[in-house]
Amino acid sequence: MKRDKQQWLTLINAQQESGLTIVAFCRDNNINHKHFYYHRSQSLKGPNPSPFIQAKLPAAKRTASDSDKLTLQCGNGQLQLSANVSAVWLASLMKALA
Repeated sequence: MKRDKQQWLTLINAQQESGLTIVAFCRDNNINHKHFYYHRSQSLKGPNPSPFIQAKLPAAKRTASDSDKLTLQCGNGQLQLSANVSAVWLASLMKALA
């Protein structure tokens, strides 16, 4: 009789609660003791490792300091932008201000 993992766990628990040796329990329940030992050792190994790995997030970008800012001045107006602003966005801003 082919048993699934849950059935083997139930049998292993039943043997432990019975107080019988593994050989005696297997004889009384018509179980091959070698199969019992195998499944018992598999259950003691713990769960299979997850097929997933932990993602490593990149380090948080540091915030811009005053030296990391781009300043645009026009007359009395002043606009400060992050130094890593998109060149395309900056070009469209300059075009709109012109």
